[in-house]
Amino acid sequence: MNRARLLPAALLVLALAGCGGSVADRDRPDPARERAAPASPFCAAVLTTNTALAPLSSPTAQGIPAEQLTNTAEAVRAGTAQLLDTAPEEIRADVERYVRVVDLQLDALVANGGDSAALAGDAEFTAQVDTPENTTASQRVRDYVARNCVAGAAG
Repeated sequence: MNRARLLPAALLVLALAGCGGSVADRDRPDPARERAAPASPFCAAVLTTNTALAPLSSPTAQGIPAEQLTNTAEAVRAGTAQLLDTAPEEIRADVERYVRVVDLQLDALVANGGDSAALAGDAEFTAQVDTPENTTASQRVRDYVARNCVAGAAG
């Protein structure tokens, strides 16, 4: 995967784990998934964040108008605030790290008009976002979401 596509994908780490499939899966109606109530307030926050992240997962995300990009960033921040408010103690530190990384990425995307290629070329930015600690924290959050929030997961 080239670096220009890597940064928006990093924003979707939680989103993909939370929906239990690919971005394309969200386009297909799944009545069972839509009817199922979230298992907890944290899982509900995952769904909120996933919904907010959807415009950034689009193949046309590079062409999002500035106002829509700003609105999307605000919606994602509202979702991640819910994640922080409802994070289970066992993954609270990991969720805090995840939210810090998402905030950095959103700030940079908005500042660069949604141009992820500009972000990929910024060594200082990449060094802040692409760390083993961030990767590990994101993996622990994904694992928790997969175990506790995804419909059909064993609990």
